[in-house]
Amino acid sequence: MLRITYLVLLAFALAAPFLGLYPVFVMKLLCFALFACAFNLLLGFTGLLSFGHAAFFGSAAYVTGWFIKSQGWTPELALLAGAVAAGLIGLLVGLVAIRRQGIYFAMITLAIAQMV
Repeated sequence: MLRITYLVLLAFALAAPFLGLYPVFVMKLLCFALFACAFNLLLGFTGLLSFGHAAFFGSAAYVTGWFIKSQGWTPELALLAGAVAAGLIGLLVGLVAIRRQGIYFAMITLAIAQMV
């Protein structure tokens, strides 16, 4: 059964470039894979349940889009600015939230995610 699954995935991977929107799909896939890895790192290794990941993900995307659209920056610089902005927001949230544990940490990150 596992071999069949791998063969189906391999066939899809080989056929995917010919299906049209492959680069867009791969970029989205990589973004969400990075998101999942970060969530796994925080929950799996530290045991901290965070609801704030989407806030950082979305704020970086918003800042990147804003710099490209309104300021005329190149995508590379805008991506860097988005990552820096998300890092700064994460630093500020982390200063408040990291001193808490359990449900209190989860509620702080949920509240911050709702505000962003």
